[in-house]
Amino acid sequence: MKDNLKLFIKGAILGIAFIIPGVSGGTLAVLLGIYEELIEAVSNFYKSKSNFVKYFKYLLPLGLGAVASLALCAKLIKFGLEKAPIITILIFLGLIIGGVPKLFKSVDKTPELKDFSLMLIGIIIVVLMMIVDKGSSSVSLTNLNALGYIVLFFVGMLASATMVVPGISGSFTLMLIGYYEPILNVVNELTSFKNIGSNLLIMLPFLLGVVIGIVVIAKVIEYCLKKYRNQTYYVIIGFVLASIISVFAEVFAYDMNVIHLIIGLVLMSVNAFLVYKVFDL
Repeated sequence: MKDNLKLFIKGAILGIAFIIPGVSGGTLAVLLGIYEELIEAVSNFYKSKSNFVKYFKYLLPLGLGAVASLALCAKLIKFGLEKAPIITILIFLGLIIGGVPKLFKSVDKTPELKDFSLMLIGIIIVVLMMIVDKGSSSVSLTNLNALGYIVLFFVGMLASATMVVPGISGSFTLMLIGYYEPILNVVNELTSFKNIGSNLLIMLPFLLGVVIGIVVIAKVIEYCLKKYRNQTYYVIIGFVLASIISVFAEVFAYDMNVIHLIIGLVLMSVNAFLVYKVFDL
């Protein structure tokens, strides 16, 4: 029961990552110490009945936590991003910073020059995503035709791939292609029980793409972790370090408010300290 509660809480934290632009669910999974187990479960749950039962028991509390988090926090976080975006983003940045020291313990040896090169590759990939212009306008999800639903499926696959890879934000990727606000609005309407029929038709192909995309990319990552564990983790560390820059850069996308910046930095520091010293999730 205690283990399931911990998994539920971790799932709730992962769910929040899907809402905050720039925050990667993969990054938080690594920092929470569940990344390899999560990749293993997603990659193997469908292979046999015993695997399904075993990994279903692991994935269920995580999934319930993520869904509960999305349902309960979507409106709250949207309100925070509208009213105090700098504070909201910096609070979650503290969550990432606090977990970085633990991340370095995931590798089995002292880094060498080639390992720093792998970290640099990870940093460069995320930085290149940062400098790509975000979509200036959102797409419309009203009156979709058959092609529109197919596109939603592939958008879900793209978003899920970036959710699984640490350091690359699924919500940020959706923002780049103009789907972030429309999808968030659909989630908010569903949790308010508005336009349930039409919104479910929108979410079903998107979520199907998310599920299939997660399974596909998880297989690739599982292979890399089994064959090249340390090398893979150094790339992941590069992703995570660059994601700190990426999330912090989000702060300057909003009108600067010095008071909010100071409050946000204080709360970020407190959150980072709590994650590093206190919380044993």
